[in-house]
Amino acid sequence: MPCIYMNSFIFAVGGFASAYYWSSTEYNNNNAWKQNFDNGNQNNNNKNNTNYVRAVRDFKQTIFSENLSASAKAQIGFLS
Repeated sequence: MPCIYMNSFIFAVGGFASAYYWSSTEYNNNNAWKQNFDNGNQNNNNKNNTNYVRAVRDFKQTIFSENLSASAKAQIGFLS
């Protein structure tokens, strides 16, 4: 399952539509996870369906991670 902590970063990153975005994490061979940054919902969805994508650049993790546990940092590792 994709990171549940990403919803807290939407305000720092900004510019998201009120829609689902693909995660890079697969659910299985035919499905991948998607994330709605507006309401925090996460679902898996068939890869043939259409969702938004967003290119992510490298973030300095010290900006976001100083108050997160080690497991939370590991879950957001795909952002960098």
